[in-house]
Amino acid sequence: MTELTTLPHTGLEVPHDRYTLADFQQTEMRCGIAYSATVNEGGRCVGVIENQGDGGGTWFYPATAADRRAVHEFAATCRMDGEPLSEERVMDRLIDEHEMAGEVEKCARQRKSLLRALDEDGQIGVTVAVGAPPVWLTRADSPFLSRIARKLKASDPDVSAWEVWTGDQWAPLNLPAIPD
Repeated sequence: MTELTTLPHTGLEVPHDRYTLADFQQTEMRCGIAYSATVNEGGRCVGVIENQGDGGGTWFYPATAADRRAVHEFAATCRMDGEPLSEERVMDRLIDEHEMAGEVEKCARQRKSLLRALDEDGQIGVTVAVGAPPVWLTRADSPFLSRIARKLKASDPDVSAWEVWTGDQWAPLNLPAIPD
């Protein structure tokens, strides 16, 4: 079995990290969000990931037949929590990883922290940028946590847990209890 690398934002386990996404574009449609991104390996385009935003699937359009085989083998090797995924789910997760990495980079440039919500099943929900650096949010004695907890509870009361990007990993955000 190939040794897998776990991507930091989605947990997708991949056989290599040579594929990168570029030219990401998205548009809100009536039934969803349409998006596309170019998949590159080094400086070479191997294809395009696309979703029409009409409730249909996510597709990979290869540049060559060899790229089709290589991406198919890549997707067949990928895992999530040790379980195989369909090629479509792999493509969706690569898009999710790319989007989250972009949000993380934007927050770092603005000297903000990125928080993400987790539902009861541990699935990622909304993300929120807050104007305090991660080092201040990972400390139990942080004066910012009470105010952030109140705002998060008011805006997203059904979130099971929050995590903060520390600069190299997602860590639990230990918020104080806020009475109703």
